[in-house]
Amino acid sequence: MSKIKTGVVSYGFSGQIFQCPFIEAHDEFELTGVVERHGEKSKEDYPNIILYRDYKEMLDNDEIELIIVSTPSHLHFEHARMALEKDKHVLIEKPFASTYEEAKIIKELAEAKGKIATAYQNRRYDGDFLTIQQIISDPSIKIYEFEAVWDRFKPTFRNDWHEEGHKGADLLFDIGPHFLDQALRLFGEPETWHGTAKKIRPNSQIIDYFFIELNYKDMIVHLKSTLIAAKFDVRYKIHTNKGTYYFYKMGEQEHQLKSGMLPNDKDYGDNANYDLYDEEGEKTSFKVIKGSYMDYFSKLAKAIREEGEAPVSAEDAVRVIRYLSEI
Repeated sequence: MSKIKTGVVSYGFSGQIFQCPFIEAHDEFELTGVVERHGEKSKEDYPNIILYRDYKEMLDNDEIELIIVSTPSHLHFEHARMALEKDKHVLIEKPFASTYEEAKIIKELAEAKGKIATAYQNRRYDGDFLTIQQIISDPSIKIYEFEAVWDRFKPTFRNDWHEEGHKGADLLFDIGPHFLDQALRLFGEPETWHGTAKKIRPNSQIIDYFFIELNYKDMIVHLKSTLIAAKFDVRYKIHTNKGTYYFYKMGEQEHQLKSGMLPNDKDYGDNANYDLYDEEGEKTSFKVIKGSYMDYFSKLAKAIREEGEAPVSAEDAVRVIRYLSEI
């Protein structure tokens, strides 16, 4: 079976760290081209690719089947729409779109074209989240409270598009898609919910704090992120009838990739500990499941070649944007 020829637009942080290395390492994909408007870093890293300066030129390559949209968030809709109109499958770095209406248009256009439109929710393949999925699948475990926190410390403004106030380019649409996707996948639709999003830093042009509460029949879910936390909180805290689970920090995959480790390295993958505290306060430590973002791309390849289920359905992606757009 022929490899899935893939084009990536563009070659910023996500393209360099989260997409191109996996396409290059995966047996079922071929990294064919990259749009890089300035410089030649992509060509230096992958000498066999076609370096495009213009996105439309890459879309005119009929051999390319899949486009990965890894541009600034406020451009995702337009770049995904252009790819679908040229009969390409699209993988869209989160957020899937900047508005609910845009997300629905992408979904409907993909359906009309018979193509896949999926969101890059790679955090479904973090070892901590895979472990949490396994924990809650045990029918003897009753969850009372689930809390997810992803704090950062960026009190000063970045000199790029992240801080310019573009629609959908803020903390809510950066971290919110991951947390909401995980919560909805774990627990389904809440009975009621509410959210708060604020600009906390002086003169901030973007939302830099959010808190979301999802209420279920006999359980509550809290999701929170801020850019002004110098000391990070526990990443996941789960209160259950069997005790309290603590997952302390983000898994190693992103750090491994940033350090230059390749996704097909034998040591790649999560290897963190998590703790279970019983009713006496006694702690037992365990290893998380060894997650790998490569599994996302394996599922995507199967969806493209065998018409299987996408790693993240367009329905799931649109649902997340609907929630975010109502906050």
